[in-house]
Amino acid sequence: MAMESRKSRPYIKHVYWLTEKEERKLKSEIAAQGRKLKSAKGIVCTPLDPLNKIASVAPEVWDDTCSRQGSWYRHSKKNGLYLIISSFELEEYQDKKEAMITVSDFVPPRLATDEEKNALVQDSRLQEKMPAEWRHVEDIEKRIYLRWARRLGSEVENYDFLYLSHTANHANFIHPRFFVEDGKGIVPYSIDRSAHLCSCCLELFQVLGGRYQKKMVAPCPGATIFARLKPDRYLQVERP
Repeated sequence: MAMESRKSRPYIKHVYWLTEKEERKLKSEIAAQGRKLKSAKGIVCTPLDPLNKIASVAPEVWDDTCSRQGSWYRHSKKNGLYLIISSFELEEYQDKKEAMITVSDFVPPRLATDEEKNALVQDSRLQEKMPAEWRHVEDIEKRIYLRWARRLGSEVENYDFLYLSHTANHANFIHPRFFVEDGKGIVPYSIDRSAHLCSCCLELFQVLGGRYQKKMVAPCPGATIFARLKPDRYLQVERP
């Protein structure tokens, strides 16, 4: 298993999905190196923090703070698997690797209008995949997201606008209408600013949009607050 150097490195995260048995094995291997495989508590995105070297996200964490958002995970083929986010490669688990996340200088050619967002959420492919839980938002969550949006500089006062933006953004990684091309295929990107997004973990960890070789994902408010990612600074997600 590769060891990262002590020198400062650019931001990079390697993403793996393991079974429970494989996660226990990895934990033992990490311990044998004098390290600790941290376990995420309450929030899925905390392992994205640059200070976190390697962490595991158990299936039940998706049921915790962001349970509504976690419904996408529970309805995916990754349900029941452990998510591993590491700042260094795990050479013995290359067949389990889903993505490498790096910081990008990407600037979207344009963001989506309200009309375009409405068209995205009406797409039948989104409707087929959307969990019922995603549609039901408690009042307290609405207030939290409005507060977070204002914290990131937005003046939005209507949660319906945020819900439309959140849903349309996920739709764009299911059936992209906003993308660039890199010569190898299309590269979907987040269609709005960080203040108006939600659950970027779904795209970063390949729960949504995993069939594309590359994606450009802007961090959501949760990732900027709990993982200290820079708002509106796109992350490149690339398949191995």
